[in-house]
Amino acid sequence: MYAKGLKTETNIELWHKRIDHVNLQRLRIMQSKGVVIGLLAFESKRVDRVCKACQLRKQHRLPFPKESSASKGLLDVIQSDVWGLTQMLTLSGYCYYVTFIDNHSRYAWIIPMKKKSEVLAHFQKLKRHIEKETGRHIRCLRSDGGNEYFFDEFNSYLQGKGIRREFSCRHTPQQNGVAKRKNWQILEVACARMRENHMSNFY
Repeated sequence: MYAKGLKTETNIELWHKRIDHVNLQRLRIMQSKGVVIGLLAFESKRVDRVCKACQLRKQHRLPFPKESSASKGLLDVIQSDVWGLTQMLTLSGYCYYVTFIDNHSRYAWIIPMKKKSEVLAHFQKLKRHIEKETGRHIRCLRSDGGNEYFFDEFNSYLQGKGIRREFSCRHTPQQNGVAKRKNWQILEVACARMRENHMSNFY
């Protein structure tokens, strides 16, 4: 490979693109070992231009830190997520389910639904039940920003009860990881039971 008569910066950019958008450190090693004919000597400090293709396609999101501990008390944080739409209705006509998980105890409630709009009604019913049973009050509801959680009636209800809202950012399911992992666990258990009972994958 040759690239004669080019300025240093242009030469670097050329080889950066030719060699699969290799990073500058690797280019410097190639230049010092003389493995690429025509690659001129350069200093990283002189290379100021940013490769847009690398920015868009080679960046990696750093892993999210694991939660150091759960909430300090029961019902301090309730995490929730909706799963669905299923490919087939259940015998009772359900095609969604919603999970509510206490972040402290990891106790979970799984409620089947026919429509996503049922989330508020199920949350209200669950709230009355668990608060009466535990003698404590729900302090925070954590979920994604789905329409089933983010509408005026839901917001007004939570504000009236003094329950704080926490939403995960878009495309960052890790921020609501407890609920997301619970959904996967439920699906895995269901698939395992279907397999054990020789049910068709159609279901």
